[in-house]
Amino acid sequence: MGKQYIGIDLGTSSIKMGLFDQDLSLQHGYQQTYQYMNSANGAREIDPNIWFDIVLTGLHQLVKHARSSDSIAAIGITGQMHTTVFLDQSGNIVRPAILWNDTRTKALVVGLKKQLNIIRESENAKIVSTGSPLVNLIWLKREEPSHFKALQHLLMPVDYIVYRLTGHYSTDYCDASTSSLFDFKQSRWATKICQEFGIDERILPTIHTSSDVIGELKFSLANQLGLPSVVKVVAGTGDNAATALANKTDQEQQPLISLGTSGVVVVPNRRHQLKQIGKNIMFKVGAENESVLTQGVVQTGAVLNDWWLRSIINTEDADAEQRKIPRRLLGKNTVLFFPHLNGEKTLYADPNLRGAFIGIGLETTKDNMYLAVLEGLAFGCRQLYEQMRNCAATNFIRIVGGGAKSTLWLTIFANVFGLPVHKRTVQREAIDGAVMLALIGDGDNVTVQAEDDVVILPDRSLKQAYDVQYQKYLKMATLLISDALRTGDEEVEKMSSLS
Repeated sequence: MGKQYIGIDLGTSSIKMGLFDQDLSLQHGYQQTYQYMNSANGAREIDPNIWFDIVLTGLHQLVKHARSSDSIAAIGITGQMHTTVFLDQSGNIVRPAILWNDTRTKALVVGLKKQLNIIRESENAKIVSTGSPLVNLIWLKREEPSHFKALQHLLMPVDYIVYRLTGHYSTDYCDASTSSLFDFKQSRWATKICQEFGIDERILPTIHTSSDVIGELKFSLANQLGLPSVVKVVAGTGDNAATALANKTDQEQQPLISLGTSGVVVVPNRRHQLKQIGKNIMFKVGAENESVLTQGVVQTGAVLNDWWLRSIINTEDADAEQRKIPRRLLGKNTVLFFPHLNGEKTLYADPNLRGAFIGIGLETTKDNMYLAVLEGLAFGCRQLYEQMRNCAATNFIRIVGGGAKSTLWLTIFANVFGLPVHKRTVQREAIDGAVMLALIGDGDNVTVQAEDDVVILPDRSLKQAYDVQYQKYLKMATLLISDALRTGDEEVEKMSSLS
């Protein structure tokens, strides 16, 4: 009887779980949404117990559908990155976790970048932003000193679930390298940064490869679930790295774009060179398998589609609205859209940045504006890609996520990039990557059946038209960044003065 594996994906607003066979075929799924605290001052927090309660409920459901009580061999976990969990000496929660999208710390970031550059930590200075574990720690030290004093273990969400399942503290290279607390030269925690900011390095967990077995399911949990306690739990990894693994990004050496809540552009780098633009993610599947993934993000990705449909034109029928857009408008739209509605971290490092429509006239229609929204994200992703791309030839881009369901959007991307767009007939998501890590940790071979791609080719004339449009987009972006049209100029000046 074949082994089975459980995958867990800890999203920002929902948790997805699944029971999988060795060939990554899903046998049973479970998903539960949840709410986090969202305050006007930019605070985004959650009680980590909410995550574990959902995970425990999901495990009970999945076990009921297992072939037998001893068929489940291992558990792999992925999820949101940067969100910071604070535990005391006994592993109890000190305070609610600070989420990756928390913006209370924006006044600290400018000065923190400057301080990191002074101590020659330019790689960490480049990536530190609101929501980063380092800035969250500094905020905690300044604003809640009693909580900082009680802190004995700092974890990310994946690590917290691993801890609750096994009783062991751990993290992987992906989450460690994006924390702004990592020494890229030594592949370890950055002692110099900890000393500079008065952080006890002992609160940081041991760094593992993503498929390392951290431990076995705690006896009490195994007994509660009716499972043998020999179920292995691997270290797991961040959601974008897991998505890249599931889609063979490192093997194909082609860029991956994930059109989820945010628009994530991932460029693999087999030479292990750290790029100047983008977040360099150290990803070690196993001891002999190391790569660097350079990641850039448009903060508002496919959520732009929901924003336009629900908040602006009050509908949820994306297909119907996209069918209304005349195809003759592609490449000829007179309206441009700047897609950064919720700040930007990679190119401009400005949490106050906001979006804009340019070129609206009396002749402008709803179709012009909706198409501009779809095109704007494609332009924004191309701008990221061009800053992070490798010297190696790019043959195609692979697109995944909810936005990949739109053939119109994929067509726009193919022509904006001037490259074939590949989409898998069977979508491989972060949870699939988590299961692959569980298989590897269990010593099993990952045998996934060959899958066909849906391929959308660029049209030569349309590509040329979009090249012209893209240059207009870049000019618009320059004007918006340098001009007083940008929202929050006074706030930026105020933050700069704090450093």
